[in-house]
Amino acid sequence: MRTTIDAVRAWARARTDGTAVVACVCLLLVLAHGSATLLTAFTARAGLAVVPSALGVPFALPGLRATPLGATPWSWQLCEDFAALLLVAVAAARMRRHLRRRPGAGRARRLLAGWTALVAGAAAAGVWRGLVAARMLEADGWGLLLLPLTGAAFGALWGLALGWLPGAATLAVRGRHRPAPPSPAPARGAVTADGPSPS
Repeated sequence: MRTTIDAVRAWARARTDGTAVVACVCLLLVLAHGSATLLTAFTARAGLAVVPSALGVPFALPGLRATPLGATPWSWQLCEDFAALLLVAVAAARMRRHLRRRPGAGRARRLLAGWTALVAGAAAAGVWRGLVAARMLEADGWGLLLLPLTGAAFGALWGLALGWLPGAATLAVRGRHRPAPPSPAPARGAVTADGPSPS
């Protein structure tokens, strides 16, 4: 027989598992975007994807690397690393919020929650990367407004394109999503806010 404590533990584990899955997939995506080999192979085959970058819009998802790529300065690399970690944190927070509000959600809703988690994380990272690009370009006026907005827009587009990965990963955590456990009934003779319970 399951006790109330076991039910609470199972409910908390379901929220943690879904959040951890989305965080891990997003972390793998930013690590893949940080790989110079994968980045070079992608840009060689999909050249039109780099056209917005010529205008100052951040390219793809932020890459998490230990060292700068090419001749980029360390300050730029640290900002990219921060953007990558921001993406993971926002995506995990979005998924955690979904699991807290709808713990008994079906498969389609979990898929969409994982998908939109990456969209939200990529958009937030895009705003940061746009602000950094505006600062590096010494933009003023419209540049300070437009670069973060286009960074958010293109980040959200990349999130839409790749969001199926964390969405599909949330489906792998099967059978653990249950509704929140009911609050336990007070013991006989216990004193509650409404007075003593009937014996």
